[in-house]
Amino acid sequence: MRKKEGKAGFLLKTKKGNIFLFKRKHGKQGVSPMISTILLIMMVIIIAIIILLWSRGFVKEKLLKFDKVVDNVCLEIALETYVNPDNTIGLRNKGIVPIQEVKLKINRGGNEVIENIGEDKGGKVGPGLSNTIQGYTYSPDAEIKVIPVIIGKTKSGAVKTFTCPEETGVVV
Repeated sequence: MRKKEGKAGFLLKTKKGNIFLFKRKHGKQGVSPMISTILLIMMVIIIAIIILLWSRGFVKEKLLKFDKVVDNVCLEIALETYVNPDNTIGLRNKGIVPIQEVKLKINRGGNEVIENIGEDKGGKVGPGLSNTIQGYTYSPDAEIKVIPVIIGKTKSGAVKTFTCPEETGVVV
């Protein structure tokens, strides 16, 4: 067997006859090695960008408050609850962390409801201040837990709210 390059490609001569290993069409040219290398590098870069953008959804950006991670700041919140004579629920912030709003987790006979109490309903309590929650009254047949919500900043400067873990909440 001998290999011989012909005009139409590589020709393999055997005892039984000639066999073309591949045929090259006349007048057609392939992609140069330089262009194919550039195309390959561009494809790798595009795939890397797609994977990076896709994976950003899995990684949470940390929220900071007072240059600390907000999870740790939640442990420093000193929120106190009390019941007024008219059975409305009062909040007193005895700490230095401002509370933007609160979430009321109301458990009545196995039914659990979570209500967002914003600034308009008395959920915002500054450091050293007190406030009364509007529209909700204390009832001894329900367990009410007040969970603080604070504001933090990302490293990029975006302001976001953060609901503290339920363990940091206070039972009325």
